[in-house]
Parts: sequence; C-alpha cells; structure tokens
Amino acid sequence: MKNIKRGLSIAIVAAMVLGMTACSGSGKTESAGKAAEKKSFSLKLSHYRAEGSPADINAKEFADNVKAADDSLEVVVYPAAQLGDYTAVQELVSVGDVEMQMATLSSTVDKYLGITSAPYICATWDEAKAIFSRDSDFTETIRTHLEDQNIKLLSVYPLYFGGAILNKEPNQPANLDVREGYKVRCQTMKGAELVTNMLGYNATPMALNDCFTALQTGVIDGMIGSGAEGYYSSYRDVATYYLPYNDHFEVWYLYINLDKWNEMTTEQQDALQNAANKLEDDRWEVAPKETAEYEKKLEDYGVKIIEFTDDELQNFYNKCWESVWPELTELYGEDAVELVKNLKAEAK
Repeated sequence: MKNIKRGLSIAIVAAMVLGMTACSGSGKTESAGKAAEKKSFSLKLSHYRAEGSPADINAKEFADNVKAADDSLEVVVYPAAQLGDYTAVQELVSVGDVEMQMATLSSTVDKYLGITSAPYICATWDEAKAIFSRDSDFTETIRTHLEDQNIKLLSVYPLYFGGAILNKEPNQPANLDVREGYKVRCQTMKGAELVTNMLGYNATPMALNDCFTALQTGVIDGMIGSGAEGYYSSYRDVATYYLPYNDHFEVWYLYINLDKWNEMTTEQQDALQNAANKLEDDRWEVAPKETAEYEKKLEDYGVKIIEFTDDELQNFYNKCWESVWPELTELYGEDAVELVKNLKAEAK
C-alpha cells in the first residue's frame, strides 16, 4: 500500500514538472503571465494646492501622461487637500486607503523625514538639485525610509525657496536681535519651530489645513513654511506682507502605496515611473523662474514685499547653521548632515 501511494506521488510530481517545462518552453512565460494577469487601476492622487495652481496643472499633466502610456491606469487628481491634510494622507497612502500623494513629507511617523524641510538646508538652486534630485544619495535615504512606511517613492517635485506672510507690519525683520513677537504658524517639525523663533517670531506649530481660518480670525499673525507661489495660490486673501527669507527649500515628493505598486505589471510601473521622471525634470527647468513671477503676482494683488539684501539673506543662513543645525544634527544624525554638506560642496 505504501509503495502504491509512493508511486502515485511520484507520478503526480512528474506530471507537474512536465507541465511546467512545457509552459516555459518559449522563454516568455513570465512576460506572458504578467500580461494575462494585468488589471486596471484607478489611483487617487492627493495634493494640497488650489485647483488651477501650477502644482494642480502639473499633477493633471502627469495623470494624462500616465494614461497615454498605459490606458489601464487612471490617475484621479484631488486638489486642495480634499482627501485630508498631507500628514494624514501620507498615513492613508501607507495603509492603501489613498493610492498616491504629491506633497511635503510628514515626519509624524519617522522624524528623519523632517530633514527634507530643514531650514536653510541649501542656499542656491544648484545646491538644491544636488541634494534633492531623485537620483541623489540623499534622496536614496528618503526612499529607504519611505519603504519602511510601505510607500514607494517615484520622484521629487521642486517648488521654491520659502518665506513668511504677516498681517502686521514687521519692525526690523532683518535684525535678528529684535523680537517681532508675532505669533507665526510653522510646520509641526523641530527645525521649523527653531528657525521661526530665530527669525524673531513666536513659533506656533499648526496643521496646514487650519492656517487660512487662523489667519482670517487673528489666531495667528502670520505663517511660515510656504513661498510666493504657495501663498499666492492659497493665502493671498489673508496676507498683507510677504518676506522672502529663503528659510527652507520647498520640495514635494510623488509617491505611491508600495503594495499597489507591486500589484502592477512591469509595463504599468514603467508608465508611472517615466511620467514621474518627466514631471520632475520639467520642474527643475521651470521652478527657478517662478519665484519672481509669483512675487510680482502677490505685489499686484496688494501684498507688500519686504525685500532683503544678499548680505541679510546670508546672515540668516549663517545664523541658522550656527544656532539651529547643531540641534538638528542630534535629531537627524551626523551621517545625514555630512551627506548634505558634501553634496552642497560638490555643487559649487
């Protein structure tokens, strides 16, 4: 009886091996199998700029390019934080409830990701590209940290060097020894709080979605963490002064839920990645020219621009690296800070 069972088992295994060999004879089994298993995806893409803003237009161009490359993929863009604040949506992407986002990175789950918004991390566009481009060593560390949250990084989206808006006239904004005393919203990150205080304000960490109403009702006197384009797109009705401190480099990240990514065929992944690469490459060309354009739009709208000299901007930069970055080094680690310094040196 045992010999009969053993004989049957051998026969079954032999049949399975023969079947597998027959299927793989053409050398195209994997490709054919993936093609047969290919399914359509509808992907929600969240961002927090207003509809019709440059970011919204670019997100929709990305969606169109993906669809043109592979009509099994549909990217549906949700502007103006319709799906929630970017910090919440990042967690939703992590668990797969929202498929994609293009936004600043939240450091709520992983404090290291706050380095992407660290104050005065760079001073020029060349330095910014050396640090933040998708193929840089720095971005590779971000990619690894996002994978720990079940998120696949596709590309980066550079925007501008940031500044602050105020509803009250500043006294001596270029003098770091003078405390303005105004309550200014900043991101809920240590670096943002430190640099806001350094610039003479009372740092008030607050979620981005709450800022418009807080400015409108006088809960805060201003906000920091955006730039000319961002303020014009979303806050021009609640801004009286704009101060281009160049306090941070605004860069967003385009990413997708890792599980969803792994469900896709190679062809579908290529369609998304190629469209993401184009999105980033186009932005590195366009973004440097936008700052002056949107400062002019703010001015034309009635917002007063408080200009700083190159020496004053350099003083802000130097003071931040002297007084703020030692604390950030403890937060992000010496290796990360040395990597940033080395990439900046290479860009010069």
